[in-house]
Amino acid sequence: MELQVIEVMLNSQDLAKVPLGGHEGIAARLREALAAVGLGTVTGVSAGGGVAIVDVSVPKERVPEALGFLKQQLRLCGAPRTTVLSVDDTEVPIGGDEPWGRRTSRPD
Repeated sequence: MELQVIEVMLNSQDLAKVPLGGHEGIAARLREALAAVGLGTVTGVSAGGGVAIVDVSVPKERVPEALGFLKQQLRLCGAPRTTVLSVDDTEVPIGGDEPWGRRTSRPD
């Protein structure tokens, strides 16, 4: 089974304004939610340059499903609306309803 990495990119300044435990707290929530549905796993976390990133690996054929699930989970836990999901150089904001495949800018 081929895996695809989806990057959850969080603007560090916006993330600091919400009580989620930073990107580690978001990673823990996503890890639990993904495990509960057997959709994928958190494979890494990092921060720097004003962006915190949580890497999520999912089966390549389930990427569209995973994007919808991640958007839902991030909204439910109160992640900043500036959060963006990045897959194969395509960025999907969680704050809007743009379909997968529409390009947007990365958070500052």
